[in-house]
Amino acid sequence: MRVSWLRIRMLVIGTHLSRRSMRAYAVAVLAVAATTAALFPFRPHLDTLNLALFYLIMVSVLSLVASSGPSAIAAALAFLCFDFYFIPPYYTFTVARSDHVLALFVFLGAAILVTQLTGRARAHTEDALRHGRQTAMLYDLSAALIGEIGLDATLTAVVKRVWRVFSLDGCAILLDEHGELVGRAVEGDILVSFTDPNLLGVGRWVATHRQIASLGTTRAKLRPPGPPGKQASWNFAVGLRDRDVLLLPIATKRRSIGVLVASRRRDRPRFDEDESRLMATFANQAALAIERCILTEEQVNAEVLTRSDELKSALLSAVSHDLRTPLASIKASATSLLQKDVSWSDNDRDELLEAIDEEADRLNQFVANLLDLTRIEAGALHPAFDWYDLREIIHDATSRSEHARGGHPLQLDLPEHVPAIEVDYIEIAQVLINLLENAAKYSPPGSPVTLMLRIRANEAEIAVRDEGVGLPPGEEARIFDRFYRVEARNRPIGSGIGLAIARGFIEAHGGKIWAERNPERGITVRLTLPLAGHERVATTAVRVDKVEA
Repeated sequence: MRVSWLRIRMLVIGTHLSRRSMRAYAVAVLAVAATTAALFPFRPHLDTLNLALFYLIMVSVLSLVASSGPSAIAAALAFLCFDFYFIPPYYTFTVARSDHVLALFVFLGAAILVTQLTGRARAHTEDALRHGRQTAMLYDLSAALIGEIGLDATLTAVVKRVWRVFSLDGCAILLDEHGELVGRAVEGDILVSFTDPNLLGVGRWVATHRQIASLGTTRAKLRPPGPPGKQASWNFAVGLRDRDVLLLPIATKRRSIGVLVASRRRDRPRFDEDESRLMATFANQAALAIERCILTEEQVNAEVLTRSDELKSALLSAVSHDLRTPLASIKASATSLLQKDVSWSDNDRDELLEAIDEEADRLNQFVANLLDLTRIEAGALHPAFDWYDLREIIHDATSRSEHARGGHPLQLDLPEHVPAIEVDYIEIAQVLINLLENAAKYSPPGSPVTLMLRIRANEAEIAVRDEGVGLPPGEEARIFDRFYRVEARNRPIGSGIGLAIARGFIEAHGGKIWAERNPERGITVRLTLPLAGHERVATTAVRVDKVEA
């Protein structure tokens, strides 16, 4: 007749408990025998009360270290030995005097009362100590969940702390990802693959039913609880036959998150009820922390997707306009030149060719801006530093931006003496061109644009001032964001990346750039560049170099 796995396990546990109980009862018998042997030589010199007190002390001491069963047996045996060896007539259970009868039963009652009270006190003390240990363990486990940022860091902290606190051989977490359990963190040796179908089968049952399951070492089958006749069974991997494995659900009220796997070798203490309960409590706490990380990641991903859609829409809007406009002009001019039935004069032909050249430059500049923005976003800027005259860079930038400024006169406010500065000529010139074009773009027709230069003790400050539409309050920092454009009644064309590029170039030089609202109208964009490493020149009286129409 085959004996079920559960019956075998119950038999082994019962045998283990029987051995422990037998040892406790044997200690009780030996304690009574030792006390009787120690008191017997002094029988003629001790009265009944003293003998009873010695036996009572022995029973009290035994009840402090043993359970109530052995203590009660010791009290009964002490009662019998007291009567048999120390109450006349000796070596019988007959009592000659009535006061001895009273003393015997008073002793028995006192011994039983002391045994019960001491046993209860010991049980309460053990419970308090056990709860204290459990509280300390939960505190130690919960400390792993505090301060961890990110899902992977939290999972790693959980398995490491559980592995250490419970002295496990292996600990792992399987997360439920789209209906499949996937191993995400492991500590020690669980001696089973995360892809093992038997472990995954048990794990899915644990996650679905939110109940604890264990894989024992006696047989190669597991029958978790369930409706009669509908229990699932698994043959677990051969590698698990030398250890106990505990699987606990990690779940919140909203959803099942995964499974906590804990394992110990066969020669180590098995998982008891207190450990399982404590580990399940921590698994519930870990579930909240893990869910928080998952929700945070989902929120971040959603924000990234939203931001990506916004940037994509802004980029498509900018590209569709800034590419189509010059391409349309180039196409129209080229098509006109290809018409054989039209006789173009030299002036007309030159105008069409100049339009193609200008729009090609504009198109090339837009593509260059996109490439510069890509380099800035990737952190791949490597300025080619060299010593240059800052006035020369400014005059070059004003000359190259003349066409884009249209009819806006430019006022230059520069000191007479400007020191050489170590910068990337191309990048700083591009910054100034972007600032000048942006100022002209948002200014009323014919209004002036002013560029000022000041030399400080350790930096050069450049300011570009316009008299345009200005900025709404609190928008001073946003104008340097990618694809940002000021909302105006007649919003000018543009991609909204010129100032973003300017900020990237200036910060790569170790400088700063910011915008200020002018008291009356328009804004002033200021930037600083460090002058460290060369001779400083004191600021002299400034003058207006020239006014360009």
